[in-house]
Amino acid sequence: MSRSVRVFLTFDVEDPVTARSDDAVVRVAGLLRERGARAAFFVTGDKARALVRRGRPDVFEALRAHDVGYHTNHHSTHPTVAEYLERRDWADGVAEVVARERSGAELVRELTGRRLCGFAGPGTSWGPQLPAALAALDIPAHLHSFSRTGGGHNPHWYAGALCFARSEAVGPVEDVLPDPARFAELLARVPELVDRAAGSADGVLHLYIGHPTMFVNREFWDGLNYAAGRNPAPGAPLAEPAARAAEETRTMLDNLGRLVDAVRARPGAEIVGFGDLVEERLRTPAPRGDWFAAELRAAAAEPGIRTTSRTASPAQLLHAMCGAVLGRDPGSGGPPGEVHGPVARPADGIPAGGRCEADRDTVLGLAAELCREVAATGALPASLRGPGGVALAPATLHRGLLDLAGTGGAEALRELPARVVLPAVAPLPEVGEEMAEHFTRRVGRWMHRPDLDVTEIARLTRAQSWTLRATAA
Repeated sequence: MSRSVRVFLTFDVEDPVTARSDDAVVRVAGLLRERGARAAFFVTGDKARALVRRGRPDVFEALRAHDVGYHTNHHSTHPTVAEYLERRDWADGVAEVVARERSGAELVRELTGRRLCGFAGPGTSWGPQLPAALAALDIPAHLHSFSRTGGGHNPHWYAGALCFARSEAVGPVEDVLPDPARFAELLARVPELVDRAAGSADGVLHLYIGHPTMFVNREFWDGLNYAAGRNPAPGAPLAEPAARAAEETRTMLDNLGRLVDAVRARPGAEIVGFGDLVEERLRTPAPRGDWFAAELRAAAAEPGIRTTSRTASPAQLLHAMCGAVLGRDPGSGGPPGEVHGPVARPADGIPAGGRCEADRDTVLGLAAELCREVAATGALPASLRGPGGVALAPATLHRGLLDLAGTGGAEALRELPARVVLPAVAPLPEVGEEMAEHFTRRVGRWMHRPDLDVTEIARLTRAQSWTLRATAA
């Protein structure tokens, strides 16, 4: 293995019920500090409030050697994130995330005295409005995201946020730490895990260790109290999980230390702070040369909607192409600002596999209509008015302009021919369906009401796949 691998460790700190879970945070954080390994601990608002009530400033002090992130205000208390986004449209959902999560994020930030390194999604509770709301909460990244680029990129951009794919994480490692046979198997896999990361698009390995509470408890506190829609009355005592034996806790801690040592012993592997990794990926270098021409060539060569660019999302590229049609020079100042996917259901009046022809003035009108919509809402329109008033999905214009640029380059967009062919294509990136399917399949577990309907969340998940792009490595 010649390429270096950036390995980061994460924990979710969420148990407000048991005081021994507070001690577990101190012990885990201390063990890692002694080994010189910085991890990221994502704390819920409820846990922070419980630590204040129990007079545990030592927990916050123990976290000073590590990165601190946010893990929702109330985690599994109903309504969960997915439940409060269940019936929300795009704008209302983003506003709802900010309204419900701001106080918890500010509390964790105040008590730790640190800038939050990111937001860790709680279990299977999610919606695409969540990463879109993070900028308003001054949180730079989203961990455990159900997004993916389709090209194995971790991290990547989705809905305007730097995201780390849930599907790319290894863990939770806590499941194997108490079991000698399973832990030996994990140690034996370390070289494979590091080498696989070295061969990936980004050279990043996420070891999701899990939850400090599970180092001292045998059960999840939230499953006991909130599973399947149960909501204890405010102020009512919560059921306490059964404790682990002290010797089992010791074994888990020892094995965590052995895992850190094994990772470090692998040539090329470096354990880094999650916050440092985020900051590196946020420092996006300026595009080299004529980024627009390069993006047009790469996107035109793919039959579908390309989501793996390190420079521009498909939504940004479509916006830039429409700007070029209108006489602007997209190559001079770098890619346009963030553009969200269509927040309503895309409509296309051309039958699948069909096509229409538009004259030069019609294409100019389509480009102007799209640019006006982006300027007004920050998102692509769901449909455009094509020849004869037929509804055109943005993907149809996207493909038509790419086909034009594929034969004549950027100049073909600036000097439109008399007629432009607009072929009807799939209205969304193919990976959007994968993301929605992955989320829909996993969400129906103990964490939510049994009657939770994620139809709208899944639809918006697909639509926002227009915002996907890889980060600059």
